[in-house]
Amino acid sequence: MTVRDDSIHRDSRPLHAAPAWLDGQRIRIYAAFVLLVNIGYFSLRVWFGCIDRIPNVSPPGWDFAVFWSASWLALHGPAASVFDTALIERIALPLQNRLPTPFVTPWTYPPTFLLVMLPAALLPFPVSYLAYVSTGMAFAYHVCARILPAVRNASWWLPVVAFPAVWVAAGAGQNSFLTFGLMGLGLISLTRRPWLAGICFGLLAIKPQLGLVIPIALLFGRHWRVFVSAALTVGVFSALAGLVLGFDTFSRFAQALPAFSQFVVEYSDRWPRGISTAFGAARHFGVAVPTAYGLHAVVAALAASAVAWLWAARARFELRASVLMLATLLVPTYVMPYDLLLLGLPILWLVRDGARNGWLRGDGVAVVSAWLSPLVFYTPGDWAAGVYVPVIVFALLMVVVRRHLAQQAVRAGKRQLADINAGTGLAAK
Repeated sequence: MTVRDDSIHRDSRPLHAAPAWLDGQRIRIYAAFVLLVNIGYFSLRVWFGCIDRIPNVSPPGWDFAVFWSASWLALHGPAASVFDTALIERIALPLQNRLPTPFVTPWTYPPTFLLVMLPAALLPFPVSYLAYVSTGMAFAYHVCARILPAVRNASWWLPVVAFPAVWVAAGAGQNSFLTFGLMGLGLISLTRRPWLAGICFGLLAIKPQLGLVIPIALLFGRHWRVFVSAALTVGVFSALAGLVLGFDTFSRFAQALPAFSQFVVEYSDRWPRGISTAFGAARHFGVAVPTAYGLHAVVAALAASAVAWLWAARARFELRASVLMLATLLVPTYVMPYDLLLLGLPILWLVRDGARNGWLRGDGVAVVSAWLSPLVFYTPGDWAAGVYVPVIVFALLMVVVRRHLAQQAVRAGKRQLADINAGTGLAAK
């Protein structure tokens, strides 16, 4: 005889259907409105940056202008000259429609990324920018479709295309689509193609601060082949960059980093739109630099600990992937609005996990808030609205942790019910 204890069964199922206000029709309406906001802001950039040129209103491609300028310098002279801010600005500022300001336009990327961008200046700037952004978006979309196949459906296109970070990253011409694709493909390939996963993670040497948490996940998750593959990729990638560009580029990069870090610290309390990290938020509110670093270290330690815990506990893949991406945004001290494109990955994985396993109260609010958060880029610079983004990112991290605890509660309830049924069966005998 099997006993069904309704109280145990009820307590072991804390998840429920998606909230009614997040049905497909409403999502499309919300996304359509945000898409119009994105198009409006982008159009203003085109008009005032390209057509009716107003000084210091940068047209689309303002960050890609730095990449293109570095490519031009590397192709026409010693590659190490890209770390000379005066040389970079001489080429980049006209492309950015900018006048010199205290906020300089330096090249602060490692030689590995310079190697990737080396061919950029072989094409005229506008053509190179369009080719770069289009290729990156295609790569990112392929990853999105692998994570959530429903994205291939026309009805899902709208919220994906309307995600504000897509427009921020495309407008800047940043490398966010490339890092998004490498992160997503690496996680997708984790178990079935570990060597490919390691290669993807290793190629993130183009932006090392985004790879700080990956070793924690791989070590606690016991993905040894992925770890070895990533390490080998970083080594080969760096050696190739040194051979092509000259190994002196690494020493110049090492010299440039402290100067840029000091520049960020000096202006961190009045950075346009704010720095989207705990450190940036603390500095915006007047906290002293040592205390701001201390507060950031606490947040970073909590995020890294969550990664170690969920990966060691072998939580559902969607939760492990989400916590890794969220920690990737919380651990570095310097995160910009275009980096928030990476928020798209945990959003997609949480949508997939919610569709399969149900939702907890408040999950929908956190997911939608994260989806909207890159809109801070459209606010006036003196608002420094970006400093509030880390709160949203950390809240989404707590959503992932809570979902893992709910999963454990379900398993514990099932075990308890199984034990009761087993005991009842023995008693009957």
